Amino acid sequence: MPGIIASPLLLVVHGRAGGVIPSELQDLVRQLEGGRGAPVALEALTAGEPPALPVGSSAAPLLLVPLFLLPGSHVRRDVPQIAARCRRRGPLRRLPFLGSWPSWQGALAAELASLKAEAEVGPWLLHHPLEGPLGAAFLAHLEAVTGGRCRATPYSAPNPADAPLSLPGPALPLALAANRLTDALPSPLGVPLLQRPRFRAVVLEALMALP
Repeated sequence: MPGIIASPLLLVVHGRAGGVIPSELQDLVRQLEGGRGAPVALEALTAGEPPALPVGSSAAPLLLVPLFLLPGSHVRRDVPQIAARCRRRGPLRRLPFLGSWPSWQGALAAELASLKAEAEVGPWLLHHPLEGPLGAAFLAHLEAVTGGRCRATPYSAPNPADAPLSLPGPALPLALAANRLTDALPSPLGVPLLQRPRFRAVVLEALMALP
């Protein structure tokens, strides 16, 4: 609408070694900048230095969007630290982490339902190991709302020296963008979620609709 200023976005992601940003995340930034007409910055936790940030205003605060799928240490510790740093520069609004969005969980349920039709066992959700009661509660919630069965799979595995990952049924890796796990998995199992139309549409629709 004329006269409405879209807020700049800061997307916080894990990133690859050395702060490398997978191409699907770079494409997401370009689409968001073109569609929203406002700056979009990406901060990778693996990068040595944080990026230059667009400064928000009282009319259009900076929106911090944690693109993480699980409530692990990055969500519980790194994101609050980033938010505190950003608030020292100007107004900030922080969104919940991506994996907690009902629309995202609905997309997981739909994707797993399509996989379940292919086999009698599963489907599995391959996820980074989580510790503590919060992690256990979140994984139990995911199983309840998606119909999947959670299976801890370190993102650094399987390594070449490891035995191949054995799954008794279809599986979906909980990896938004390419990482060492998706690199090691066979196609189409190893396709990151942001490269799958259903999940890309959920993220784009939600972020494009933000004020």
